[in-house]
Amino acid sequence: PGSPNSVDMSCFYASTDSSGIRSFSQLCIDPSALASSTPAPSIQLAAASDVSSLKASVDISFILVCAILVFWMQAGFSMLESGSVRPKNTNNILFKNLMDAAIGAIAFWLLGYSFAFGNGRTYANNPGQDNRFIGAGNWALQDFTDDTSYHLFFFQWAFSAAATTIVSGSLAERCKLEAYF
Repeated sequence: PGSPNSVDMSCFYASTDSSGIRSFSQLCIDPSALASSTPAPSIQLAAASDVSSLKASVDISFILVCAILVFWMQAGFSMLESGSVRPKNTNNILFKNLMDAAIGAIAFWLLGYSFAFGNGRTYANNPGQDNRFIGAGNWALQDFTDDTSYHLFFFQWAFSAAATTIVSGSLAERCKLEAYF
């Protein structure tokens, strides 16, 4: 070993944070000293089940984030519509948008998801030849036996709620509240 700049030394800069003052210092290590030390443990690759579990978690998280962004469209439409009507109708339009989401959630839970997706069978796995035009089965999410599909329900409901809010904006100041519902 010689000076820190000699060829047989490995040097790098490290930051130290002592007493709130950040400073950088050069640290040098002799490679021959590292070779005689205990080797690092070998790196284990992740098991396929761990990777598929991570993939499923990332997929669900992505769909939930997208569903939340779509549901935020509800608030955007509410602000757009309340700015487009006379001040006396602002409460009316905001109430319509709130009820669109609330009633839409119940209706989509009870009927909408069933009409859209039915019992979840593919064309090849449909021995009874259920109706192919509109879904049948899974009313009120009765066939959700595990927690792996609720994110899809939330995603589809967010779109249906946003679509009903568009109708609310087109009918703003054109009909009474009772006629809208």
